[in-house]
Amino acid sequence: MHINPDHFLEITDGRITTNERNTWAWEQCFEALHAVLKAVQPGARLYVLVGAQGSGKSTWAKRLLERESSAIIFDAILVKKSERAPILLAANKHGIPVVAVWFRTPLTVCLSRNAGRPPDQVANEQGLRNVFAAVEPPSQAEGFVHVLVVPNSDA
Repeated sequence: MHINPDHFLEITDGRITTNERNTWAWEQCFEALHAVLKAVQPGARLYVLVGAQGSGKSTWAKRLLERESSAIIFDAILVKKSERAPILLAANKHGIPVVAVWFRTPLTVCLSRNAGRPPDQVANEQGLRNVFAAVEPPSQAEGFVHVLVVPNSDA
């Protein structure tokens, strides 16, 4: 399962974002996460993707699901430990191992990819720069069973 707040923001005519819709999308993500964790198959893992917009997270997630159909993927920027903590807590409650996937894609690549997106999917450039600068590297000390570093995603 691929959980991403952007999926809840999509409508027929594209992606619409407002503060209210963003809040609702995140609520939907956590509802989906809790539902899937309750019904998870033995051996499943949860992957928490960490990185700026345009770093390759969503493309990586799609490729992983082709190889590992039982994977649960929480795909959002999640650059702060405090943003990742509720996800780890939920998974731990159900005994599901959590792998952090940290996208270390250079800022120039993220900016270039962002600029090439459809207009309704382009992140504010200064916001992207702020997210990139704010990354708190994920670690096993947070509760991850493993931290996979993707140095320069070709996604």
